[in-house]
Amino acid sequence: MAANDDLRDAWHRFCDDLKGAVDHVVDPDRQVADAERAEGVRHVLRMLSMQVEQLFENADPMHPELGWMYPAKMGQDNPDGLYQTAPMDLRHSYRLSGNVGSVRYLGMSIMTWTFGTAPIRQLIELDGSDLNVDDNGDFEVVFSPDPPPDGTPVGAWHQLEPLETRLLLRQFFSDWEAEVPADLHLECLDTTEPPQRLQPADVAGRLAQTSAMASLMASYWTGFGEQHIERGEINRFAVPLPDAEGESLGGTSRQMYEQCMWRVAPGEALLLSFTPPQCHYWEVQIGDRWYQSLDYINRQVTLNDSQAAVDDDGAVRIVISAEDPGVANWLDTCGVADGYITVRFNLADQRPELSLDLVRADDVDGLLPESTTQVSPEERRAVQRSRRRTALARFRR
Repeated sequence: MAANDDLRDAWHRFCDDLKGAVDHVVDPDRQVADAERAEGVRHVLRMLSMQVEQLFENADPMHPELGWMYPAKMGQDNPDGLYQTAPMDLRHSYRLSGNVGSVRYLGMSIMTWTFGTAPIRQLIELDGSDLNVDDNGDFEVVFSPDPPPDGTPVGAWHQLEPLETRLLLRQFFSDWEAEVPADLHLECLDTTEPPQRLQPADVAGRLAQTSAMASLMASYWTGFGEQHIERGEINRFAVPLPDAEGESLGGTSRQMYEQCMWRVAPGEALLLSFTPPQCHYWEVQIGDRWYQSLDYINRQVTLNDSQAAVDDDGAVRIVISAEDPGVANWLDTCGVADGYITVRFNLADQRPELSLDLVRADDVDGLLPESTTQVSPEERRAVQRSRRRTALARFRR
């Protein structure tokens, strides 16, 4: 009976803790449209779902699973991405193996998962070029607290600190239609017994963590975005985060980020222009006030280096507006008045200059080059059908 009482008490505390998880969403002092508050509640639920996955379904570092983070919708998640994560206790050894496929970028980070409570420490960061890949695209790499055995090829074994960590895998697809995802498998080499069933004490502790982290992560990213407002970074890009600060939030050092708030009223458009540097991959996306991506399955809210049209002068010009301007490089605000924009340059040789100009929507045509790629409504629908199909296929949906 004591165990039943403990479980009941833990569940009631969990429910009570969740009551305050949306306080930042419904806060009347927060200048957010009422319709967007509904999306804020969904964001909290997404964070709750993510914590249930990580603390109940995929929490055993002795039997790790590479769980897909879908829909991640956290920290302006990359619409080109397939994110996977798994727990690792580096007092033990792990093998990551599989085939790299043909995805544009495959990155992996092992980090301490102290999000919101302390800076994240990145123990190691690798990408596909760091792996010993054979002619078929197959590889394996070991992460261990022990030194490599004699004769181990360079790069096939990494000795790391014996800490509790998480592995985060990033796969970024540039050509959604053609690129093949990596096929990956993670195993703990010290596992000898199957996992045991949960005990009441386990559930009580994990319920408390679940509610705390769901609330923390949702409110953290809301506050992170609003720092752009406080600094006046509205329709103008911020001074970039120092690399160390970006990595302490779980970002990758292999990528340059540019971010700010976008704000577009009815009858207005925002023109983003830049000349892409020499880089492995680049991407532009717009998100909402909760620092989550917009609906990239059903709307064109992101463009990358395979999808965007480049003008004759080598520049990329993108129109951000509610109404379709009939140009290929359009980002659909989805009826949202404001949110946050993120630009990524992967393995770039320099940080490019980006400009944002707020203009009347009626003036857009006169501000773009004559060679701007135009699209008809029928062509737009065909493009979006393809985007929807290929984006869902990424998640086997």
